[in-house]
Amino acid sequence: MENHALKELSIPRWEELPDLDLYMDQVLSYINSRLEPLSIGEEKTVLTSSMVNNYVKTNIVKPPVKKHYKRYHLAYLFVVMLMKRCFSLSEISRLIRVYSNIEDPERVSRDYNKFITVFESCLREMLETGHSDTEFIADPTLEQQIMINVIRTLCSKIWVQYSLRTVEENGTVTS
Repeated sequence: MENHALKELSIPRWEELPDLDLYMDQVLSYINSRLEPLSIGEEKTVLTSSMVNNYVKTNIVKPPVKKHYKRYHLAYLFVVMLMKRCFSLSEISRLIRVYSNIEDPERVSRDYNKFITVFESCLREMLETGHSDTEFIADPTLEQQIMINVIRTLCSKIWVQYSLRTVEENGTVTS
């Protein structure tokens, strides 16, 4: 995994998500291909149908509509796939409830875009400097501060995994 691939990671914004209904296999292919740069070493970022079914069963993601997944399903699945690197499903469910309201499509699109934008900015900053201290939102609410710290946690873990792999490949760490 090249640092360059992580720096160039681009998760689709709401407007770029497919605006047509997808079947499960299409959802899996789409999300896995977009998150592939995050697969570092042993930690593969792979979404399976069992995982999606579990997220639906635990009410983290709304059920498909007649076996079709819509744009909001994809947005939630992207966020869940990122957060599952560091948080349990129970924590993810609570975090999503705190920050968003799935019944309000305008809020879902806005919140999703903000989450992805801050994630990508934070990840690039971490890869460049090894830390992130950018103020992503001026005078954030408690909910926004939680989101920012969730994202910083995710980016820190990705940075540690990438850096550890780099050190190991250079032969300076023994197992």
